[in-house]
Amino acid sequence: MSDESLLSHKKRTMNKNIGVMAEHDSSPSDSSGSVSVVPSGRRSSSDEKVHLRRELGLVKAISIVMGTIIGSGIFISPQGVLRGTQSVGLSLIIWLVCGLVSLAGALCFAELSIVTGKSGSQYIYLKEAYGDIPAFLYSWTSSLLTRPGGQALGTLAMGTYMAEFLVPGDCPSPDILIKLFAVLALMIVGFVNAVSVKWTTHLHVVFTVSKVIALLIIVAVGVWMMIQGHTTHISPSVSFRGSNTKVLTLTAAFYQGLYPYDGWGSLNTVYEEIKNPKRNVPLAAIVGIPAIIGIYILVNMSYLTVLTPDELIASDAVAVNFAERSLGVMYWVIPLGICISMFGACMGNVLADARLPYVTSREGHMVQFLSMISVNRRTPLPGICLEVLISLFLIAIGSFDTLLYGLSFAGWGFYGASVLAVPVLRYRQPNRPRPFKVPIILAILVFICSLYLVISPFVNGPDIEIIYACLFILSGLVFYFPFVHFKLRPRVVGHITTFLQKLFVVVPSNYVAPE
Repeated sequence: MSDESLLSHKKRTMNKNIGVMAEHDSSPSDSSGSVSVVPSGRRSSSDEKVHLRRELGLVKAISIVMGTIIGSGIFISPQGVLRGTQSVGLSLIIWLVCGLVSLAGALCFAELSIVTGKSGSQYIYLKEAYGDIPAFLYSWTSSLLTRPGGQALGTLAMGTYMAEFLVPGDCPSPDILIKLFAVLALMIVGFVNAVSVKWTTHLHVVFTVSKVIALLIIVAVGVWMMIQGHTTHISPSVSFRGSNTKVLTLTAAFYQGLYPYDGWGSLNTVYEEIKNPKRNVPLAAIVGIPAIIGIYILVNMSYLTVLTPDELIASDAVAVNFAERSLGVMYWVIPLGICISMFGACMGNVLADARLPYVTSREGHMVQFLSMISVNRRTPLPGICLEVLISLFLIAIGSFDTLLYGLSFAGWGFYGASVLAVPVLRYRQPNRPRPFKVPIILAILVFICSLYLVISPFVNGPDIEIIYACLFILSGLVFYFPFVHFKLRPRVVGHITTFLQKLFVVVPSNYVAPE
């Protein structure tokens, strides 16, 4: 028997044993080590297309917007905003301004996603507007730091509230218990996202409704307290006393205020899975974000009908303190609602975050394995595993409260460059269809806001978190030039890709770029 026949015989024997079929042909994917993997008993056809399905309608799109945005931020940021502004009135203005900036940014992203026609959000916008290097640095930073870091921060906050609720009396919550809750939540969310997009979005709708109900309970209690005359701290005559009027020192307050709105661009990362996206993407932002702005402002006012500004700033769990004073024996409803809120946000974040390495890899900026999707589930399983594993590592090494500043700095640097892609692409590609166009002034205003958020920390003297964020972003260049620009492909990467492809039963998607 010839060497070639012997190799073919061994390959057939191996594939029968593991229950998959591996076919090597002369396609470009062979050079990178990928194989065509189809479950045993299922017909493999060259006509069969393996790709992400469009399964998300308008209601689910709105739930992704609201569910991804409403998470831990509204429960951990009020203290930081009030501390930075030094007055109730100015803090409420910061909440309003941050919401409007987020809405403007979401509308800019809606135009960009419709023009490009791809999932991937900022990565795609940066690549088309400025080229490969800015796009790669964004993907490098977001996939490996900011998005998993945000997940870790959110799940740790959820673990804190769970522990606060379960640990009796005034005993401090054990750090290990907080982290165990965070790990458990992240593992459940990762599993559901890996199994089914439909399951994920159905549960996301349920959690979104639940978290909105929990926030509306806080608002209802606050309105009742206002009717009873508890308006001392929110009265216009006193609410602006002692305001911090130094613009450059308000940066921390803006970062704290923008964090609860973070997620306004998440819907665009699943653009290829949305039904009628040219209508539903901008409409979901127009409906969802103004509703969140109203809820956030009313929740902050409600807190201050029960707590004094000093008590709010000193509180580690402001919503729990609010509930204990206002709801009596029913106070447990609020911590439960908070945990549901954070869990739902984590569900939506993993759904969106996993699509970034998927798209980045598809464009040739990450290892090919990350661009593959599950044969059976049609989910980006490798991307989900990557994001969950990094988040678990970040949870294990410590708390992320101190990293919020650095994460926000890195995030808003890329937000500014992304919204500037609106005028850049209009100038460079004037003939591309734009069924939805935002007023150009919105893109300019969001860019100016991001410029302020990026420059002011250096004017004030950058904290160590800012330095770390800058170094991490620039470290991406060490990997970009050899592996992306010069296309260095060590042979071992191909062998690892083939092994992982068979292990996870995933294949490259049959994605066709829009015309």
